[in-house]
Amino acid sequence: MAEVKLEDAPQGVRIYYDKGVAAMERDNLEYAMDMFEAALAIEPRLLQLRKLLRAASVKKAKSNPPGKLSIAKGLSGLMKASSLNRKNPLQALEIAEKLLRIDPFSLKFSKTLCAAAESAELPEVAIQTLEILRDTKSGNLAVLEPLARLYSETEQFEREYECRSIITKLKPNDTHALKELKDAAARLTMGKAGWQKAESFRDMVREDIPHADQANELEKLRNNVEQDPKNLNIRRDLAEFLLLNKLYSEAIQTLEKYQELAGSPDPQIDRKLLLAREHQIDLDISRADDANDREHVSELRKNLSLMRFEYAAKQAERYPNDLQLKFDYGKLLIENESHTEAIQQFQLAQRNPQRRIQSLIYLARAFKAKGQLDIAREQLESALTELHVMDESKKEVLYELGLLCETAGDNAKAENYLKKIYSVDIGYRDVAARIEKSTGK
Repeated sequence: MAEVKLEDAPQGVRIYYDKGVAAMERDNLEYAMDMFEAALAIEPRLLQLRKLLRAASVKKAKSNPPGKLSIAKGLSGLMKASSLNRKNPLQALEIAEKLLRIDPFSLKFSKTLCAAAESAELPEVAIQTLEILRDTKSGNLAVLEPLARLYSETEQFEREYECRSIITKLKPNDTHALKELKDAAARLTMGKAGWQKAESFRDMVREDIPHADQANELEKLRNNVEQDPKNLNIRRDLAEFLLLNKLYSEAIQTLEKYQELAGSPDPQIDRKLLLAREHQIDLDISRADDANDREHVSELRKNLSLMRFEYAAKQAERYPNDLQLKFDYGKLLIENESHTEAIQQFQLAQRNPQRRIQSLIYLARAFKAKGQLDIAREQLESALTELHVMDESKKEVLYELGLLCETAGDNAKAENYLKKIYSVDIGYRDVAARIEKSTGK
């Protein structure tokens, strides 16, 4: 998930943010943290807000140290967050934030939050947490090693190199640590542009053969897997390198073996496997298109659509508490004109504050497709009562209401809804044409 800026956050976040900042200025830290948590419940990708939440918890802990019983106080939360980590990482993250309110310097609490943040694809949240610990627990390898890995994964190569330099000073005779430092130095020297240049060079020569330096690195990774075939971390490193170098077929095999060895579902690996398969099919489509094999192109596109649909269905079933997955699955059901099944998914997905308005819009479309116009209209009117600013969401709801009323034969009402958009955004979709047609001007 990409970070969301405060100005791009959903409706309601700003109110909680302002209240939280004002409370911090008054040193009312408990209330400030309550407000920041309420905002994060609406939009969990607000890294700026998480920094404020953590700053408040650190300030509280310094003035009122948590004491030795902090772990005991958070034991039930630890267990609950761990059990939710794979099924619903955002909920696990929410619980972990509450644990860090008890003790922001606890290594156990921090590790729990980092695991949830990575599962939720929010590595910057994990980095932020580990950086606080690094500053208070200098020389702790349990902090430095995962921090270095996250710096590498997020392409913060200069920070990674600094971190690994400290690690090698703490473990001067560790050959693995020295190798990691050497690799970090290479990444820092090459940088992101260097990787892209190497990929371009490889593509000019032959699309499935990497640049010579990368070929050597690839051979090393393959050898590492052969020497330690049950090591999931090594196998994941190989898979990521293969994906980076567009060696999708081998990446798929590597990820499938990872799943087999892991024995339990891993949502991150599931997504990487889907990505690898999508890219492989896209590559096959490109080749078939070049060969002017239209029948094969059509077949491959159908396979791609089916694969995405089956993946969404499986994920929604595997993680029943993840409302985002239900939303994604519902959209695919709409595309496949499975409207009754889509309604079931969106009725659940609307409980997610981030997806509530869009879920109501999709519900309206599904009911409309089934000919149940009155129920469709109820969904949109419900959404409208929650939208107080004329943003893109409100325009979309008004537009859908206009079309719905037009279908129902209520042209006056349809015109009224569309005029609300017309008065603030004359270029929105075909609103101008519809208004001018109805008014004859």
